This record gives sequence, C-alpha cells and structure tokens, in this order.
Amino acid sequence: MRFQHRMRSRGYLEVHESGGRTWYPVYFHTGLLAIVPDADACMSKSVLGRRAFVVEPGILAVPSGRRRTSLPPGAPLDAPPLNESDLRTRSERFGSLRRRIMLDAPAAVAGPFIGLLWLIVDGGGFAQFVAVSLLAAVTAVWWSAIGGSDPS
Repeated sequence: MRFQHRMRSRGYLEVHESGGRTWYPVYFHTGLLAIVPDADACMSKSVLGRRAFVVEPGILAVPSGRRRTSLPPGAPLDAPPLNESDLRTRSERFGSLRRRIMLDAPAAVAGPFIGLLWLIVDGGGFAQFVAVSLLAAVTAVWWSAIGGSDPS
C-alpha cells in the first residue's frame, strides 16, 4: 500500500497482528508491485540482520522505519492486482534509476537555500556556496531515498 502525502510518496506494508492493524514503511523494489492484498507474510531476518517480512510469493520486504499503529499520513493508494505482462511493464517503468531520482529530487530544492544560509553565517565565497549547496542537495536526495520513497 502506498500513501501520498503532499509531495512525498511512501510504501507501507499493512500487517494484521494480534493487537490490530499496523503499518511498516518499506524500502521500494519492483517485487513489491507483485504483492496482492491479503497475502500471507512471516517475520524473518534480512541479510543485514534486520527485521524483514517474507511475503507470500517469496518477496522480501525490509522496513525503512518504525512501525505505526495509526494510519500513516496522506491518502492511501492501493495498487491494483496485475497480470504478468502488466507487472513486467510497471517493474521496468518504476524500477528505473531515472524515475527514482525524479521522485526524490524535489528535496534537493533546499540545497541552494542551505548554501546561502551557510554563506550568511560563516562567510566564504562562491566555491563554498556551490560545495555546501551540492552537499545539501545530495544529502536531501539520499535521505529521501533511504526513507522508503515509492516511485509507483
């Protein structure tokens, strides 16, 4: 399940536990597009030793943040069940690096503002402005990517 909140889109795995429903933000990969509603999942460990879910068709979903017991912010968008050709087409389209960067790039807008703030506080010249702006923009894109953004 994906939640769209303002400019941020994030994928969640909805889990029915004994205490009710919980949502885990997950890192996106194209295998998540194949998950059907009400698929069985079991708790497991990922390669890195972190908690992970193995969902029915053998898909590994690694959480990208803490679990939520309340509905995540934004509008829930549930993906429709896909046949094999649609799944392949969507996987190629949404799994591309270009699509991921386009989704995460709006966070980079803050880079020049942080660079300008750095110049006001610390001084420096144009080279320092460019360096701080690039570093802030790359960090913002990276932070957005590891936060579990969902390009689907």
